[in-house]
Amino acid sequence: QGMAHGTLALFIAVVCLCLPGPVQCFILGIPSKGSMLRTRSPSLPTMLGNKMTKIRQNPSRRGLSCYMQVNPNENEPQSADPTAAGIPPWLLPFLVPAAGGALFGYDIGASSALVRILGEKQTLFGTLDPVQLGLVASGSLFGAVAASAALIFIGDRYFGRKQELVASGVLYTLGTALQAASSSFGMLIGSRILYGLGIGTAMHAAPLYIAETAPSELRGKLVSLKEAAIVLGIVAGYATGAAFGDEGAWRNVLAAALPIEAAMILGTAFIPESARWLSLRGRTEEAEAAVRALSKVSSEEAKIQVNSMTSMVDLKEKLSFQESFSRLVSDATNRKALTIGVGLVLFQQLSGQPSVLYYANRIFERAGLGFEAAVGVGLFKALMTLISVNLVEDPKWGRRPLLLLGTSGMAVSLLALAALFSGGADSVNQSAVIASIVAYVGCYQIGFGPITWLILSEVFPLKIRAAAVSVGTLANFGSNVLVTLAFESERQSLGETLLFLQFAAIAVAAVAFEFKLVPETRGLTLEQIEEKIRGD
Repeated sequence: QGMAHGTLALFIAVVCLCLPGPVQCFILGIPSKGSMLRTRSPSLPTMLGNKMTKIRQNPSRRGLSCYMQVNPNENEPQSADPTAAGIPPWLLPFLVPAAGGALFGYDIGASSALVRILGEKQTLFGTLDPVQLGLVASGSLFGAVAASAALIFIGDRYFGRKQELVASGVLYTLGTALQAASSSFGMLIGSRILYGLGIGTAMHAAPLYIAETAPSELRGKLVSLKEAAIVLGIVAGYATGAAFGDEGAWRNVLAAALPIEAAMILGTAFIPESARWLSLRGRTEEAEAAVRALSKVSSEEAKIQVNSMTSMVDLKEKLSFQESFSRLVSDATNRKALTIGVGLVLFQQLSGQPSVLYYANRIFERAGLGFEAAVGVGLFKALMTLISVNLVEDPKWGRRPLLLLGTSGMAVSLLALAALFSGGADSVNQSAVIASIVAYVGCYQIGFGPITWLILSEVFPLKIRAAAVSVGTLANFGSNVLVTLAFESERQSLGETLLFLQFAAIAVAAVAFEFKLVPETRGLTLEQIEEKIRGD
């Protein structure tokens, strides 16, 4: 279990690197002279004080000031409460859904180890055939697809973002406990599907909750950091599987996630519901309280913010599911947002990401580098994700440039793979293949990996946001299943060269799609993004 917990600590350290100086000092326990605000590294509210004051004076940009406490006198001493000392109120509301992402990643790494152990060791399930091992590997994915489909019908109408996070934590915990206690193969598969319901729920709620509660100027970094949590969760799963693999202790591989799941459930008790979801349901007083809790603003400012959130929504209009879905595809603005979000998700998967990694693992295993390569690729993915995280809110970069750069790099890498295999798989230069795969992975983590989920959480209008993200999540998991199932048969029928050329063509089409349709959303509130899409 130390492997999984060590990776959780690593993730918290990674988050610290992306936070303001005084927040790092507080989390890491570094002493400072007097209060944090008296150090040379000012808190984020202090650094942005003048800017926020100017924004307040400009009503057209008032939405940007709602998340920060504006200091009317920058020379006036600050109070010594934790928030004023540089501990952002959005930190815990980020860490809880990020834990849900990490547990999704952990299942990817742990299930790989689980298949290896059950395939090599004699267990109470007997000798498992390839079909049974495939069910073990994909069981949670089927649960994720089911949850994503169900949330199209019941998400938003019956459950808030926080309630979904609670539900995902409970489903994770029950799934893990039942998997670890499985006494039959059927029970193992059933509990894998149950765990997958937690994955689908968490992957629906996490980007929504982070996007709706994070400050506009940090929203891109925080939603993108969720991708880093997933990647580090994968590394933790690989590492834990390696620690227990030789002993055949597959139950321990699964049970190692329980402390993180318990922490996730506990954390939900200390975070507010999304103010945007509350305001959509007409619960304005609760929404104002949530804004005050997350932003530390006055009651008057909280009311202004809630009014801004609902300015483009008719709260008296109650739509049935059929009416909501009809509006999702018939309204021009909603249809454009759906095209952007779901289009990115489909291009993300159809450009071969799961298949290329699957093929890479086979190459690494032939070279005797299975575990070492898996962990190395995982850490490299995390590093490239952090580079994207630190550029996504940079005025010189943003969402569009990172997407275009990353997807273009993927296309070049896939063309290189196709060229390398043109002489036949037996004579291929494996070092060059590995270099091309690493380049592909790095470009994916710069663009598609973190930015797709970020755009998906930003572009939809409030009233249809939950249903639309459910459609996007369903498209993600569904296309993942299809690409994974079709890869081996396509490889055998087309050959490696044509297969990678197919993926390269899709990546080139993705570049054109991004250039034509995907807007730049850096620095805008969710309401301003809706106005931008409506006006384009």
